[in-house]
Amino acid sequence: MLTKKQTQLYKFLKSYYKEHQMMPSFEEMRKFMNHKSKSSISNLLGYMEWKGYIRKKENHWRAIEIIKEL
Repeated sequence: MLTKKQTQLYKFLKSYYKEHQMMPSFEEMRKFMNHKSKSSISNLLGYMEWKGYIRKKENHWRAIEIIKEL
């Protein structure tokens, strides 16, 4: 189960991908979530990956894959 903020980011990832056919950058995610740092986005994504909702590919730009639906 995702937290409120994780769910908000997850839905943003899905809608952004649907519209642009690529995942958002960390800066775009940071602005959408109204966070001051990219590290807070990294933490949210890390927990989402740990919970099995997404997969991050190391050293790839915008390489997030949604692997589990809400």
